[in-house]
Amino acid sequence: MITPTPSKVVSLFPPITIPRFSCEGFSFKKIVFSILCCCFLTSCFVIDFAFSSEIEQDQTRLTFLRIEAFKRELRLPHLPVTGSETQGQLQKLYEENHFQEIVLAINKIPLDQRDAYLSLLHGNSLLFLGKKEVAVPVFQKAFRLADSAEIKAAAMANFALVFSMSGRWKEAALWLEKSLDLDRESDNWLGQGMALSQLGVFYFKLGNTEKGAKAHIEALEIAEIIPIPWLQARQLSHLAGLYYRDQVYYLSRDYYKKAIQIYKETDDALSEAGALTALSFVYKDLGDDDQALALQSEALVVYRQLNDSGNVSKVFLNLSLIYRDQGLFDQALQSAEKALLVQKQIGGLSRLAGIEGTIGTILEKKGLLKKAISHLIKARDYFAQTGASQEIHIVDLRIQALEDQMH
Repeated sequence: MITPTPSKVVSLFPPITIPRFSCEGFSFKKIVFSILCCCFLTSCFVIDFAFSSEIEQDQTRLTFLRIEAFKRELRLPHLPVTGSETQGQLQKLYEENHFQEIVLAINKIPLDQRDAYLSLLHGNSLLFLGKKEVAVPVFQKAFRLADSAEIKAAAMANFALVFSMSGRWKEAALWLEKSLDLDRESDNWLGQGMALSQLGVFYFKLGNTEKGAKAHIEALEIAEIIPIPWLQARQLSHLAGLYYRDQVYYLSRDYYKKAIQIYKETDDALSEAGALTALSFVYKDLGDDDQALALQSEALVVYRQLNDSGNVSKVFLNLSLIYRDQGLFDQALQSAEKALLVQKQIGGLSRLAGIEGTIGTILEKKGLLKKAISHLIKARDYFAQTGASQEIHIVDLRIQALEDQMH
């Protein structure tokens, strides 16, 4: 087989150039951008879940989908044919998401009897339990003990994910590039696709959007050739987001639609809802507000079925923004108040601040300046509790402008 190269793959698609957004205040574009980042730099990528032993009793649909999403980010090669009975039992526990049991069982095995595969399984389980620092030396041990390129690459890739969880994108990219080199040397196509997908995100975080786009495109071709449906859908979503940022709305729309179809076929409701939300923004910018509202409503149904309160709140806020831009201020206010009600039940100061700020802008457009100021003050108070000085300054300027209008 011939390993596809970025230059070969890029020629199959129109060029992508990504301008930087520079939005201030509570603008629609700023919130669109933040939600896109949330959807496709977290839920379609690695999420730093602090899983606990409660996960074994809380096997809800939402929990299951989040676990599966994180599992797809972590490498764990298939158990070797010569694997021991103990390894087989532990792998079964991993498949059933009993991570605490795995850690307890491996801790009982003498250190000199833990091979590379057991160490990799151990490290992955520790990450699911939120123990990143403890997982680091375990992955290092897996690498040292590994006698195959696949295990070595897996250990380095998982080690890179630990760096990414702390926002150390440069170190994460360096380790993942080393892992990718091993994957290419050993013709590990699945490993290459996973590494390129994650590298696309890392490069994006480092500000190299062109390099990130090429990585996602190469990962997409690999996912289509093998095929790997979940990886294909993820790359389509990533690229759709990049086309959206580049204001190539029709391509963004088509890519999201393809991704959504795969998410439906693979029963990945959480990713499907995230893509529906993002596609709504594409239609919004194409001037089709009715379709934008319909897609948000469709996503809302899915999130409610999953009991995903955080995303339910986000969708209500999205609906509010669309109504606001249509000049339907009463509907916008009702949706924003629903978002606020749900968000207060789950907390999250930054999100509460954003919702209060949005309510303030709606009230301002209705001409209710005094009420608008009261909500902006609440937004500023929430931002103050998070230490967000830039956001506080922006809100203060808005409050001052409204006070000047009142006088």
